[in-house]
Amino acid sequence: MILAMMGLQEIILIIISLVFMMVVITVVTLVIMFLYKRVFPTGEKQQKEVEKMKLSTVRSQLNPHFMFNALAGIQNLMNKNDIDNANRYLGKFARLTRNVLEAKEQISIAEEMRLLDDYLQMEQLRFGFTFQIDAEYTLDTENIEIPSMLLQPFAENAVKHGIANLKEPGNIMIKFSSKGNDLTLAIFDNGHGFKANSKSEGHGIKLMRSRIALFNSINKHTKMMMNINSGNEGTTVVITLTNWL
Repeated sequence: MILAMMGLQEIILIIISLVFMMVVITVVTLVIMFLYKRVFPTGEKQQKEVEKMKLSTVRSQLNPHFMFNALAGIQNLMNKNDIDNANRYLGKFARLTRNVLEAKEQISIAEEMRLLDDYLQMEQLRFGFTFQIDAEYTLDTENIEIPSMLLQPFAENAVKHGIANLKEPGNIMIKFSSKGNDLTLAIFDNGHGFKANSKSEGHGIKLMRSRIALFNSINKHTKMMMNINSGNEGTTVVITLTNWL
């Protein structure tokens, strides 16, 4: 077993090294973006390149955020001396990390669904909730691509701020569907909810707001819209990519 051979400190060092590498990439991107703005004129084309760099930076900030959340999960299971589940958790985490480090700008819906399934199975070991991920049968999930890790921060929020502290069974549902040329991604949890734009909505969602704003500033023919409805009976997040299909 992986964790039987590795101490917690070794695991933490590996993950911290990965996070440090991502932080370095973020800093380098910011420096390049700053120099680019100083050297080149701010025409429309140049401005679009700057916005793309900013978008890349926001995406890279999401990765350390995910890593630290995962590290907390491993520590939690190790503190409970739950070695078997900690080992399963680490196996899922390794596959997720490999995909995160690839840093693809876009991935297929099918790949996004697999990543979400891995993540939720990972957290299921800690909190024992149920979840379901579905796609409308008319969607070509293997060939339709979307911005990578688009629902990941909302899945993390659904676990951490939604079902983690429930006394009753938690449930998370994710649905990919279409309406005309628009693609819709929805995630629901039956947690206690939170106030949108508040401290409790999570750092990942705040980064997503920046990501959406930058995405919309770059793309003229398609827009990304987000709607969050949260209350005592749960939270629903709907992301719509207009004219995507």
